[in-house]
Amino acid sequence: MILAHVARVKSTKTVMANIDKAQYYIGLMSGTSLDGVDGVIVNSITQKIVDQAYLPYSENLKSSLRQLTQSGQTTLENLAEIDIQIADVFSNTALLLLSNAGLKSDEIVAIGSHGQTIYHQGGNYSMQIAHGALIAQKTNITTVADFRMQDVAAGGQGAPLTPLYHLHLLNGKPGMVINLGGIANLTQLRDGNVIGFDTGPANTLLDNWIERHKSLDYDRDGLWARSGLVNQTLLDKMLADAYFHKKIPKSTGPEYFNLAWLDNILTGDEAAKDVQRTLLELTALSISHFIRSNTDVYLCGGGLHNAFLVERLKYLNLSSRIMNTSDLGVHVDYVEAAAFAFFAQRTLAGKTSSLTEVTGAKQTRILGAIYAI
Repeated sequence: MILAHVARVKSTKTVMANIDKAQYYIGLMSGTSLDGVDGVIVNSITQKIVDQAYLPYSENLKSSLRQLTQSGQTTLENLAEIDIQIADVFSNTALLLLSNAGLKSDEIVAIGSHGQTIYHQGGNYSMQIAHGALIAQKTNITTVADFRMQDVAAGGQGAPLTPLYHLHLLNGKPGMVINLGGIANLTQLRDGNVIGFDTGPANTLLDNWIERHKSLDYDRDGLWARSGLVNQTLLDKMLADAYFHKKIPKSTGPEYFNLAWLDNILTGDEAAKDVQRTLLELTALSISHFIRSNTDVYLCGGGLHNAFLVERLKYLNLSSRIMNTSDLGVHVDYVEAAAFAFFAQRTLAGKTSSLTEVTGAKQTRILGAIYAI
């Protein structure tokens, strides 16, 4: 068996023994919406979610993360402090899961922790914080973290990684899985071929714009967007951005699609509600461009709770069936967390989790660094 990295080599036998006696994995994920941590316990045999939990970030931590990811300016001391705070939330999410499920730490094989992305430049570098060693220490559970950089080192984008799990959910059936997080990504299986990439912004610009103008974290049900009108000139300018015309493989994040990006396009004469409406249309159109006729589409992620966004996706794709991942057996809010439990299981089994046709890497890789207890 190949281990991607073992923080404490003397504990490898312990990890292997634990695989034999336990059958549960924990998956922890915080996405580009920067709102908090989703966690699941997954039965490694059935791949079913046993329990799920969500812990929000404090307002101060969310503010610090937004400043960090959008400005890129910080001190090493501040970065270290945020890393520790994020690791605490991840650890507490895992401990809450154990409490809710009535399980002990020695009944969990490992935690798969995605961490919090604070910088992503596909093909060059990708940084996730959440201190895997600290999570392992606080939970007393072997933790697999830092899943992206091995793919990047092999020449890949390092994202999206979830297409392998989406394929697992599709179970060989043609269709498309679309994650509506801060950034939207899709996976399509058609005629035996797989494509997967980030389409562009889903919630990140919508959330940032309403936070600026109404001090709200998100546009509930898309009601504010619904009150506005599409500004076609603005929409055309946004859709002209080079990212939307870039060939795959490609990936992006809020370090690119943020308020600074938007402010460079705005004239200052636009009504705030019309900008919100136009941003929603940008998300709907940039996704719908890739949905072929008569496709079974399964949505997941926080954007699924934006009723107006889902309505627009359905209207723009009348010939396709727009469903959600609950129809595939996984709750829409916990697909990504479940994916990293799945990846941790593969890592400890010495199996690869990257898809070269998605990330563009030269070779597939066993992903993640293992912090063994």
